[in-house]
Amino acid sequence: MADRKAERHGKQADIIRLYDDASLDLHRLLERKLGNPQEAEEVAQDALEKLCRQAERENIIDLRKFLFTVANRLALNVLRHRGVESSYLAREHNANVGEAFQEYGIDPERVLDGAQRLELAWRAIARLPEKTRSIFLLSRIDGASYPEIAARVGLSRKAVEYHIKRALRSVVAAARASELGNP
Repeated sequence: MADRKAERHGKQADIIRLYDDASLDLHRLLERKLGNPQEAEEVAQDALEKLCRQAERENIIDLRKFLFTVANRLALNVLRHRGVESSYLAREHNANVGEAFQEYGIDPERVLDGAQRLELAWRAIARLPEKTRSIFLLSRIDGASYPEIAARVGLSRKAVEYHIKRALRSVVAAARASELGNP
């Protein structure tokens, strides 16, 4: 009885030493595999727990190998679960989008056309000079008035108007070029 207790205590000490020595490598491996530090920590803890339970029932010769094998299998289960979950969500999303299109009489072609036009506008905005782009975005995205923008960037109201007109001309020119087949 005393021998068994001492043996179990020795195993626990070995497991604690192993975890102290291998935890950094284990966490790096799991983070690389899972891409998420929180999930990596959870999987590492689950693997350690499984190792402790199994070590009580049987003699594990290579504790490190067992720990890493269990952690790897648990990580694969997490990844498999993610795949199943995202597949389900994608199907659910597509079904919901299709139902919404039908219910509200939305033409998917028009939606696609609008998304392409929006992408075209964003590309045109991205090509603007920095000052013009930031002034335009302050106006159109943040909803700032011309006097507010002028105060914020240290320009006159006329200069702000100039930059916004310049941006609008660029977006309109990109739209016209696209209609003519020259994106």
